[in-house]
Formats: sequence, structure tokens, C-alpha cells
Amino acid sequence: MTHPLKAHQRLIREKKAKDAASDNMFGAWWTDINKDISNGIVRKIDRKTCERIILEYEWLGCMPAVVWFMFGIYFDGNCAGVVCYGPEYSENLGKQAREQGRKCADWSKYGFEGKMILLSRGACVHWAHPHSGSKLIRRSMKMLPEVYKVVTATTDEAAGEIGTIYQACGFHYVGSMRDSNANVKSRHMDRDAWLIDGKIIGSRTMRQQIGNSRMDEILKRYPQAQKIKQHSKHRYFAFRGSRKEQKAHREAIAHLVKPYPKRDTFTMALNGNEEQ
Repeated sequence: MTHPLKAHQRLIREKKAKDAASDNMFGAWWTDINKDISNGIVRKIDRKTCERIILEYEWLGCMPAVVWFMFGIYFDGNCAGVVCYGPEYSENLGKQAREQGRKCADWSKYGFEGKMILLSRGACVHWAHPHSGSKLIRRSMKMLPEVYKVVTATTDEAAGEIGTIYQACGFHYVGSMRDSNANVKSRHMDRDAWLIDGKIIGSRTMRQQIGNSRMDEILKRYPQAQKIKQHSKHRYFAFRGSRKEQKAHREAIAHLVKPYPKRDTFTMALNGNEEQ
């Protein structure tokens, strides 16, 4: 599989750095910050702080509909990156499907039900230390309530994401759960999506923004929206808790784990930084 040269967040960071450096009023103000990774402090943050960076740097350009926990990494009191966690929606879909006798993602068979949480958004600013993202994710995971033993995250090929940051954090890659489900007749590019201002917005995000995925309602807010087909998102897992708990959860999905997707050596050298 051929992956884009750079992820969306990487391109945004490069543009922000260039624009900020040419600012006649403030210039490259961040050069005076001690950005040594040992100086980075991870702490809980409020929604306003999280939203400011997510809206500016993240591919989807919006906060999730539901957010449970938010964390930021700070250097000399300046926020250099944020992550937010919320519900793993497919967990509830699995419960509903069982009740209705339908086939769907069923996390109970892996022992994950009631223990899952989704790392739903994350972004670092252009001046952040290259390892800020991985430090933020690792530390913030430790700060989550004990009940959450399974942390999951998804990547979107449309945004040039292959999950480099999750690989750096030791997550396990399983690819598309939908494609791996023998009970689901999955085909490449069989998911509904919309192309808006150069970005591909999936049906879940569209429902969060509009309340539904009806084309007439979407066009009221986004007159230039074009309905397209999109591939399924790919998924990563990380586990918390005791060694025994982590081992049990890893073994439960061992048959699904795949080798990490990679860009070619030239592309990775060009990126030179952690990205989605």
C-alpha cells in the first residue's frame, strides 16, 4: 500500500511554523522556550485549551461530540499539545446489535466490554519537541481512571495517517476491524463520506456536527459538500492495568494483530517527526 508523503498534521505544523516565523510583530517567540523533553509536564486541561489546538491543527477540525478527559503537555507554562479521550462508540453499537440479533463489533468476546476508552483527538503545535506527542499519550494514559483497561485509537488514510505516533507508544495494530469481520461484507471504499474544503468527513463526524447525515441538511451548512466513498479507518490498541490484565487483553486479540504499516524509508526520513 502506498501512503501519502506526509500526514495532514505534519503539513499544518510546517505551515504554522513558516507563517509564525514571518510574523513581524511576534516572530519566532517560541525559540526562548525550554523545549527539552524532560521539561515537558503533562496535566489535565479544560475544554477551551484543548479545543484551541485541536481546531487549529487536527485533521477533522472539530472536537468530538462527547469528551470525558483532556490532557496537555506544557513547556515553561506553554501548552505544546493536547489529547482528549471519550467513549468508544462501537462498544455501544455492539450491545445494541446483540439485543437486536444483528452482527456488529462485539467487544465482550474479547473481555473488553466496560473497559474501553477512545483516544479520539490529539495534536501538537509546530514548535513542540518531536517526542511531545508520545510523552503526552503515555503519561495521559497513566492518568486515566483505573476502570479503563483498553485504550483504542483510529487512523484515517485520507489524512495521510498510518499511526506513527501510536507505533512509537507501543500500541498494537489490527487494521480495519470491519474488514477483518467475516460476518461483515466489507469492500474497499464502501463507507459514506463527504468532501468539504479539501477534507474528507466521515459519517460519524458528520452526525456529530449536523445531527444526521442527510444530504439536504449537510448542504445547508456546507453548500459545496460532495458525497463520496471512503475506506474504513484502521485501529490501534494499548492496554493498562496489572501485567496479568495487560497480558490477557493482548492475547485476546493476538489473532488480529498485524505488522505496523510503514511509509518508505525516504518518506520517513523526510517527515523527521512524530505524526499520526
